[in-house]
Amino acid sequence: MNKSLKFPKNVSLVLSGGGVRGAMHLGVLKALEEHHIKIDAISGTSMGAIIGVLYCQGLKADDILKILTKNSFFNLFKYNWDKGGFLSMQRIKSIFEKHIPHNDFSQLKIPFYCCATNLDSGEYKIFSTGNLHNSVIASASIPIVFKPAKIDDKLYVDGGLFNNLPIQPLIEKGYKNIIGVHADNYKHSNKNDTYAVAEKVFANILKHNVKPNLAKCDYVIEPFLEKHYGTLDYKKLNELYEIGYREGKKLIGQFQSN
Repeated sequence: MNKSLKFPKNVSLVLSGGGVRGAMHLGVLKALEEHHIKIDAISGTSMGAIIGVLYCQGLKADDILKILTKNSFFNLFKYNWDKGGFLSMQRIKSIFEKHIPHNDFSQLKIPFYCCATNLDSGEYKIFSTGNLHNSVIASASIPIVFKPAKIDDKLYVDGGLFNNLPIQPLIEKGYKNIIGVHADNYKHSNKNDTYAVAEKVFANILKHNVKPNLAKCDYVIEPFLEKHYGTLDYKKLNELYEIGYREGKKLIGQFQSN
């Protein structure tokens, strides 16, 4: 990298899924805030969409971290079962209703895009209009674990199945200085239980569609996590936040300061 260049004052972000590992996104956002770098737009999948939409509403990284910590956010996924035997998104939706009461893409302070997978067509779809809460919930509905979300009589699940780093809307809209943050580059569990095996299978699917999109980013944050961080292990939230913060500072530090 050419150190004679300065880090841009405006950037756009594309945030991957990753469950609790998505806390790294918050750390990156905190690093950008400290350097007064403006976010022009955010596109995200799954946990990247959840964190992205809260940030685009105007909450800062530390505000979102407090929400997640206070509500044992990832624990809500783990223990909140619905009548059909799926994990429920109802408590997650209640957080959106409290912090984003308008439920409208156009009223967000920063342009936001999220990606979900259409079960009927087998293709991903980018949402930027319509019911904001339902779009993000659809983006984060991991297959088999969560009930598919219904939007306009169509069923949607986690966008990571076909696009875990949805850079396309940012490129199409002409945004510059795109930072891709990939939170799913991690050591897998050695366990052979059903959950661990399913996590490995899903992770392999996600990696397949991330690589070509990372190549389109102007900057990439993709640390390899040397130890295993379970998708729903919310107790590691702060640890992952700090990893993201260090990686964000590291990226900015590769350029000469003013």
